[in-house]
Amino acid sequence: MRAHLISSALALSAIATLRIESAHADTWGSLEREITEPPPHGPTRPGAPPPPDAPRAPGEPPAQAAPVERPSAPALPPIDADDQRPVPDYDRIDEPTTAGDVALWVPRVLLFPLYLTSEFIVRRPLGWVVTTAERNHWPAILVDFFTFGPERQAGIVPTGIIDFGVRPSVGLYFFWNEFLADNNQLRARAATGGSDWWRFNLADRIRLSPDQDIRLRGEFSTRPDNVFEGFGPNRPDDRFRFGQTLYEGQLVYEAELWRSSRVETFVGVRDVDFDPTDRCCRDPSLASAIAAGRVEAPPGLDDGYTLLQHGVALTFDSRPRRFPRPLVKPDWVSPPGSGVRLQLRGRHSGGLRRARDRTPLENQRDHFVNYGATAGAFIDVTGHQRVLGLQALADFADPLHEDGDIPFTEQVTLGGDRPMRGFVEGELVGRSAVGAQLSYSWPVWVWLDGSLDYSVGNVFGEHLDGFEWDLLRSSFGLGLQATSSRDHVFEVLIAVGTDTFRDGSDLESFRFVFGATSGF
Repeated sequence: MRAHLISSALALSAIATLRIESAHADTWGSLEREITEPPPHGPTRPGAPPPPDAPRAPGEPPAQAAPVERPSAPALPPIDADDQRPVPDYDRIDEPTTAGDVALWVPRVLLFPLYLTSEFIVRRPLGWVVTTAERNHWPAILVDFFTFGPERQAGIVPTGIIDFGVRPSVGLYFFWNEFLADNNQLRARAATGGSDWWRFNLADRIRLSPDQDIRLRGEFSTRPDNVFEGFGPNRPDDRFRFGQTLYEGQLVYEAELWRSSRVETFVGVRDVDFDPTDRCCRDPSLASAIAAGRVEAPPGLDDGYTLLQHGVALTFDSRPRRFPRPLVKPDWVSPPGSGVRLQLRGRHSGGLRRARDRTPLENQRDHFVNYGATAGAFIDVTGHQRVLGLQALADFADPLHEDGDIPFTEQVTLGGDRPMRGFVEGELVGRSAVGAQLSYSWPVWVWLDGSLDYSVGNVFGEHLDGFEWDLLRSSFGLGLQATSSRDHVFEVLIAVGTDTFRDGSDLESFRFVFGATSGF
């Protein structure tokens, strides 16, 4: 249950500290009793007189307790003049400051705001919450209330998320381990952000071995707050909203390889419909923006599409696994330690584009591929999971026919859960993308990591058509991520995105994320 209740997970981290303090208290108490209390009298000490309250013959005077002889303190050996501590030379002139001493102040000053945030906004308040929760037995109360079954293998947990730029939502997360059989895990989530905002996720995962699993997942969602702002590196000042209804089913196979390396392959079906007249959050609808000539109608908007998809992602990662082999490693949290990482990914999609009445359109087949790579290097600067990392990525989307096209929601994106997190998903869309990210992560509490990242990148045309260095953007992010469960992803994020370097890198996007989402 600790994997699904962040407050419970944090509270349990104080148990070890309390037990150590209790052990220390017992040790010091026993030592104090040995020093202050007189030794016992009685039959257990041969030759000792009976205690004053022992039975005695009539008229016999009470026995007097024997005086307690206390051991004298051992005499200290004489101090040899040669062993005496030398008198400090207060007139000594300090050694000159080196260039290295001065250089150390640069990271100290730069990281001082991070230290203040981690120490006084995160660690100390969390410490107070953990101590209070343990004192009042909150973890046990929460576990008893939200879980059930003979071994607490099932439960229902309330969930919610706030993400500036889209509607907030609330819902329920359900889990059932050992569902109907051993090594079978059922996961479900239902969420709503209003009468026209719904999302349902369902997954059944079977553990084939400690390193392999296969899962069947399905998703339905409908929401009016999707964002589109055109293609390419430049974006308008306004966000344009549209409605989207999605049905998806997938069969996924995952295998853990050497260290943190892994392979994932899937096959699935996706059906999508759009409503460009939907609007949200005081922003204009995409239909009104198209009518006003502010943006061109993207491919796939008017007819929707149905696609059969299959793909593979191969990751080589030399860093050690975060958890032992029998446990599932969360794929949204970087493993600890130093190492290198290379990921190759590809997806093929094919299907028919439909008209508004859902009849297939003549000669409107969608066959395209999405492919890309990410390469990075990481170093644990202290040996205690303070990891500095640098990654670079490139992604592309290409049709397989000369006259083919790619639906706009299937093209390459940045932002959202991908790098450049200062932008909402849908703000940066194109046929290709390139970027780099410098990150620093550190442990904040049990099952909770802090992260600081700076990203540079943008989206462009086909095969990076139109790429120029001054068309890149920046993104800054500071966040906290839970490291316990990949199925119920808890996160806190504050991030900003900037305009292109050519336009002055002014701040133009702000994101605040708090809550948990589905990770299956």
